[in-house]
Amino acid sequence: MLFKDFFDAPCGLRYMLESLQLVSSCGRSRLLSSEMLVSQGDIEESYKKLRIAYRTIYETDGVTGSALASLKHKLMCLRDISGTISRLANKVVLDDIDLFEIKYIALLAGAVRGYLEELKLGVIEIPDLEDVVKILDPDGMRVESFYVYDSYSKELGRIRGELKKLQGLEIGRDKAATTDSRITELIERERLLERKIRENLSDLLREHAESIKLAVDSLGDLDVLLAKCLQIKEMGLCFPEISSDGRTSYEGMFHPQILSVYEEYNKLHADFGGEKKRFTPIDIEFVHIPISIIGANMGGKTVVLKMLALNQLLFQFGFGIPAKRAEIEIKDEVRICIGDEQDELSGLSSFAGEIKAIDGVLQSAAQGKKLLALIDEPARTTNPIEGTALVAALLNVLKDSEISLIITTHYNIPGEFFRRLRVNGLVNGKMDYRLGETKSGDIPHEAINIAKSLKVNEQWIGEAEKFLDKKIID
Repeated sequence: MLFKDFFDAPCGLRYMLESLQLVSSCGRSRLLSSEMLVSQGDIEESYKKLRIAYRTIYETDGVTGSALASLKHKLMCLRDISGTISRLANKVVLDDIDLFEIKYIALLAGAVRGYLEELKLGVIEIPDLEDVVKILDPDGMRVESFYVYDSYSKELGRIRGELKKLQGLEIGRDKAATTDSRITELIERERLLERKIRENLSDLLREHAESIKLAVDSLGDLDVLLAKCLQIKEMGLCFPEISSDGRTSYEGMFHPQILSVYEEYNKLHADFGGEKKRFTPIDIEFVHIPISIIGANMGGKTVVLKMLALNQLLFQFGFGIPAKRAEIEIKDEVRICIGDEQDELSGLSSFAGEIKAIDGVLQSAAQGKKLLALIDEPARTTNPIEGTALVAALLNVLKDSEISLIITTHYNIPGEFFRRLRVNGLVNGKMDYRLGETKSGDIPHEAINIAKSLKVNEQWIGEAEKFLDKKIID
């Protein structure tokens, strides 16, 4: 699957893209169309380049800020000329705009190669397009504009010279018709010669079409690589290790988008005093045994799923990981069932949409795919008795599969065929969002206390407590 296929997944991938400081539309296009990496070799190579680039830029004394700034400035001028390259490959005669675009990219590639040599940053190879420059710059001026130069044809130069003289003369009435006729003739000959030259140039450039495309792609990839490095530095991300034993573990996992919201809140309320909001980093480890996360509402269960989904996707697209430490297993697929699965266009209710999504998980598991499946409160929109049965059955069916299934639930699920993690919950009047192992399936009864902390209607809370005291509500 492509990066763009996960763009709107409910885990924060869009935020990570928008906070990535790409400087060219070509870089963004390259990232959006990139394939999710599923082979160990591809992921290792991706992170090898990222580590080298990061160390070279941010941990090497010899790298100057001016050289890096100049490199980024050059990449800002990168244009997506895929249409021009396609026309060239399809034997279309290129016009002056097309030829200008190719010349511009060839000169840009040469300049970027120079900066990469200066920075000693050889992780991405930019093809040498000097032969393309020579074709489109016969006078060796190395200017970025393009024109069908006189240097391409002595005849063209002679015609243009004569035209210039004729168009600059003061012509009498008796010679005007003859002169106009000559000018028209010369203009037509000039047009035909220019057409022939463009055909020749297109033929010459066609031999370099693959190198030109590779240069554009490599320049876009360089933009993405530099942006990833900067994001790692600014967000405090880590370089992950690739798991070799089917285990995935995170230490100090956090969600950059939520963290940024807290930071903004604290800035806005800095003058009012009070306790600052702090994001609680999460530690978690799992293999292929299903996990059920229980805890009160507002306990951060859904956020855990979002972080796991986000980090798996970031890992398999070669990003820094929001955690202090991460060791991640490579997956064939990532399935995210978070939020309302209702589909008005197909007529599916929330429950039906959710069940269809979960059935997709089961189908992938049956096909033997390595899968990370994250499901937020499955069967929550049906009655508790059937809902509990459906969730218990799901955990039981997948207990021996190769997939990593993690669900959140409010149901008390019986059985010992899965792991239970519990959000610590209210501790001394404050929420502790960390996860702890638990053997009990009992769901925390903290809703009343949380409602009190939100200072909602006291009569409502009081009546609810009376019902609990009378055990009218279990």
